[in-house]
Amino acid sequence: MKMINETAIITGSTSGIGKKIAEIFLKEGCKVAICSRNKDNVDRTLSEFQEKFGESVIGDVCDVSKSAELKTFVKKTIDIFGSIRILVANAGLSLSYGPFHYLSLEKVNNEAKKIMETNLIGTINSISSVLPYMKAQKYGRIITLSGGGAERPLENMTIYSASKGGILAFTRCLSKELENENEDIKINIFNPGMTKTNLLDSSKVIKEWKSEINFSKELELIIKYVASDINKSCKKVIPYVLPTCNKNGKSFRGFSIINMIKGFRKIKKQGKN
Repeated sequence: MKMINETAIITGSTSGIGKKIAEIFLKEGCKVAICSRNKDNVDRTLSEFQEKFGESVIGDVCDVSKSAELKTFVKKTIDIFGSIRILVANAGLSLSYGPFHYLSLEKVNNEAKKIMETNLIGTINSISSVLPYMKAQKYGRIITLSGGGAERPLENMTIYSASKGGILAFTRCLSKELENENEDIKINIFNPGMTKTNLLDSSKVIKEWKSEINFSKELELIIKYVASDINKSCKKVIPYVLPTCNKNGKSFRGFSIINMIKGFRKIKKQGKN
């Protein structure tokens, strides 16, 4: 096992990418603290993991947009595990899928606030809450989550993409600051690619633009031809959280761009047929 003696906090880890990363870390011998905003989800996932991994996993309710909750969660993790050597700032959400101009000003304001608070501010809060401990121990590995539209333009996910673009900029800027310090703290950016998770289910198509039936058909094709295997994707994180990692401020993918392009070509061809 590659991660014995490692301790990690993974935010948004009761489903999807976060849960899969938590499972992979636990299998590698890491002690993991999981969290989400929903108590039932935390209790269910904690019970599932503790049955397999015992006291190597703890969990609690934590809304990453609220600094007080993060402080409490981080302190609990240190009290039980003794340290925090790894942070995966995974917590995120997406709400509407479709062209921006279909959204009213009121809905834009509401969605932008919720998405930015969780995705961008939540990531910044999470890092800020663990960084003092990492600096004190002169060691840390931090992973932030990129996503669709962060690195290149992507239609129909404007607000979500803006939040991920903000995370990308923040991570790269912070990595430059960390390079100027004496501690061995590295921060890198993981883009898992399209995977079948609850994030897809929570993102609702704008009804004025496209029917849910048509959207579901398109989504099925995308999942079939483009989506990455979540287990293979998330395993790509491991080299970036080990002591041997010398990368800092780098983006790495959990998917193949070539396979993604081929997948979209198949979808386009099938659409013509």
